[in-house]
Amino acid sequence: KRFQKEIECDSDTFCIIEDDHNNIMSTPPTKMKNPGLFRPFEMYVEMYGLPSYNELDPTILIGITYSILFGFMFGDAGQGLCLLVGGFLLYRFKKIRLAGIISCCGVFSTIFGLLFGSVFGFEDIIDAVWLRPQEAMTDLPFIGRLNTVFVVAVAIGMGIILLCMILNIINSLRTHDVEKAYFDTNGVAGLVFYFALASVIVLYMTGNPLPATVILIIMFLIPLLVIFFKEPLAAILEKKAERMETGLGMFITQGIFELFEVLLSYFSNTLSFVRVGAFAVSHAAMMQVVLMLAGAEAGGNTNWAVVVGGNLFVCGMEGLIVGIQVLRLEYYELFSRFYRGSGRAFEPYGKAAGEQ
Repeated sequence: KRFQKEIECDSDTFCIIEDDHNNIMSTPPTKMKNPGLFRPFEMYVEMYGLPSYNELDPTILIGITYSILFGFMFGDAGQGLCLLVGGFLLYRFKKIRLAGIISCCGVFSTIFGLLFGSVFGFEDIIDAVWLRPQEAMTDLPFIGRLNTVFVVAVAIGMGIILLCMILNIINSLRTHDVEKAYFDTNGVAGLVFYFALASVIVLYMTGNPLPATVILIIMFLIPLLVIFFKEPLAAILEKKAERMETGLGMFITQGIFELFEVLLSYFSNTLSFVRVGAFAVSHAAMMQVVLMLAGAEAGGNTNWAVVVGGNLFVCGMEGLIVGIQVLRLEYYELFSRFYRGSGRAFEPYGKAAGEQ
């Protein structure tokens, strides 16, 4: 209304307003606006696809989770400081967004390096605030002894998956997609089932008593039935006539296979986060090999040229591999659950050529 009032005396400007939002022919464009610290991570969002007009911008989420997972997998205080300083200088003077991402990852690499007690591969300079990735073990029922970082990585993965399910519900409600919001594997039904599953696993592994059988049946069986009948349930809520074109037998057969695929995907997606702990262990092992080649572990004279060259090699090679693996987790395990990325960029009319 304020805009209409401003142009009412301007005979050269026309404003057309579409009051019926169900009849809008064009899609509103997207212009992302994030705090300066997270702005470099917009590059990863743009690579996947811009958020649509009513969709949550995942830039801050990817900035936090990417940096934490990278730091967990690349925990070394010395190398982390190198990434932090080098990335910051490149981003400050060259405005390279990837350098800004590396700098943020360097912060958490330094933090986890202090937690792991590792400085340029040396583990005898400072004490580990938390644990040593290669040495810390945990006794679990049914499984036995398992590396602690693997357990922590899976627990982090469960938390991230639950968070993404909540974000999917919010996005689906914004777009009025009833099926994805309530009955989808990442909707309310999937959230209840996966939360119950994660809670039972945590209670069992920590030696606590499990809930009553009736509660477990309700928490597991009802969400699976809702997922199985998601199409007719969505049709009932949307007051649409659901046509069963394939017949009852084919509907049941297809539903059983889809349900099996859902359960398998929950299992595989959760175990996918084991790589976070595996890379934490492999990073420590690679630096141990470097120090062994340099003679630092033999108690004799240390070949510092080998130490420096080995650190540069590990920092470059494993940093690249870890960066790719974390991006794979972001796209496949996070974005695929709640993010559509179907938006189009906002490009203002009349923008002068060469204008920044």
